[in-house]
Amino acid sequence: MQTAPSIKELQMRAPGFLAFATLTTLLPALVVVWNMGAMAPFWFLAGDAYLYLGIGQSSDGLVMSFDGLRPTNGFHPLWQVWVRVATALTPDAPLRTMALVSGSAIALTLAGVLLVGLAIRRLTGSWLLAMLAVPGVYYLVIGQALRNLPVWAFFDGMEAGLAFCLSGLLLVLIARAPEPGTAPRGTWLALGGVLAVLVLTRLDDVFVPAMMAVMLLVWPGGERHARIGAAAAIVAPTALALVAYVGWSLWSTGLLAPVSGAAKGEGALLANGWVTLATVFAPLIDLREGLTGYTADRAALLGGAFRVLQLVIPALFALGLALFLLRRMTSQPWAPLLAGVAAGILAKAAYTFASVNFWHQATWYFALATATMSLGAALMLAPAARRLARRRRASVLAAWILGGISLLHASLWSAALMTDPLRPAQRDFWLDRAAINAALTEAVPDARVLEFGDGMLNVTLDVPVRHGFVFAGDAASLAALRANRLLHDAFADGFTVISSYEYLRVPDGAEDWTSDAIRAFLAASFLDARVKAELDAFDFAMAYVHRPSGVPFIRLIPRGQAAVH
Repeated sequence: MQTAPSIKELQMRAPGFLAFATLTTLLPALVVVWNMGAMAPFWFLAGDAYLYLGIGQSSDGLVMSFDGLRPTNGFHPLWQVWVRVATALTPDAPLRTMALVSGSAIALTLAGVLLVGLAIRRLTGSWLLAMLAVPGVYYLVIGQALRNLPVWAFFDGMEAGLAFCLSGLLLVLIARAPEPGTAPRGTWLALGGVLAVLVLTRLDDVFVPAMMAVMLLVWPGGERHARIGAAAAIVAPTALALVAYVGWSLWSTGLLAPVSGAAKGEGALLANGWVTLATVFAPLIDLREGLTGYTADRAALLGGAFRVLQLVIPALFALGLALFLLRRMTSQPWAPLLAGVAAGILAKAAYTFASVNFWHQATWYFALATATMSLGAALMLAPAARRLARRRRASVLAAWILGGISLLHASLWSAALMTDPLRPAQRDFWLDRAAINAALTEAVPDARVLEFGDGMLNVTLDVPVRHGFVFAGDAASLAALRANRLLHDAFADGFTVISSYEYLRVPDGAEDWTSDAIRAFLAASFLDARVKAELDAFDFAMAYVHRPSGVPFIRLIPRGQAAVH
């Protein structure tokens, strides 16, 4: 006959969880560092991490700048402040800065895993369910098919690691929350303070404190007056933080909201709706092609499927979690707070779906959703885990199976990192920066570069670099983009060269392309349609092509001016 685990056995499981979570979280990082040494940051940094690093290198005083000339607010503020500090702590040592930034993201991700696991243990009484914190329920159920959104994705040197850590802390505080009216206001202010820091880390998480306050007010039961006070204490720190941020933004850039959101958020509801439908029911592609002149890019749709799922699946889960809490956990003091988090995730998903094209969305949007999905799934599985706990051998076997699967995924993720050809290519390009700078300066003395990319050129080149996508741009560039005059505005400010590390690679022989050939290449490229509308106003000349990468540096020449070689 099986007996329930003893108190001593239960206590021993906490160190076991700590060892499992630490090893499983850090295993990919340890493999990379062991093999790559000082170059390891290039195997972690991804996406917009280089935009953050470029702003950190180019800023001065209280004003942030990507190009060192015009102020920007194109970032999530708290992480950008940290990258700025990291840059100051490692003067004239960019590789050490990269190591500090990526290393801090890894450490924060580990802290987030431990905190999410602690919150799960607090709410369910199960260390077995706490193991779901790494790699996360989303990855175990959905993401592994598309290699998308495990906790290891938050090693990328962006704000996701910090957001995940703060999400874990938020869930721990929620798990410990008392009934309003039975605790001092400081308890709720502390919760509100964590929310404020989370919002400054990911500004689009602003929906969470608002929805948490709403859920407190409308949740069945409880003392209304006490809940009003708790709701006010929860939202007040975020309100004050946003007032401070908006004040700084207006003072430094003249912009109320981040320029990145303004540049991306031109409306995406119809486009995102179609991509979602095509992803979840492929025959619609054939139907549309048969009824209209539409020709699908099936490779692009498949390549973007992970972007659809990482938005839609956690949002649907959040809806289900809120309903589960309302039906099954109504009397728990933490239920309205967790339901508020779920409602905030749903509201953020709705905003993102309507405003931000899927191609601009990536894993760093979803740290809170990842943590909440793991905790919510653990809550739903808690009855089964309690039944399993009465059978000691079965419980131990389940822990070994779950731990083995998670370690397997950690090993596979480390293998994917080690064999990703993009990582050594980034390293080699950056290491060749002296030759790149010399060749560019020889071809275009006093060059300034308009970069249509993710920031790699800014951290590589010694010349001023302005962001062509305007995600890390400025008020004047945003206005010029909206007026179809971004190239004209940049040229007038001395940015006479356009380039991209990621999106404008040219084949062998491109060094001899004519102006018309370059224009045709740019017209078929990833450039914004508003930029393509300006191409006929310029001639082009290939100033320099870096080999073997194929990264071009293309001179802008207003029509009517002769090219000078």
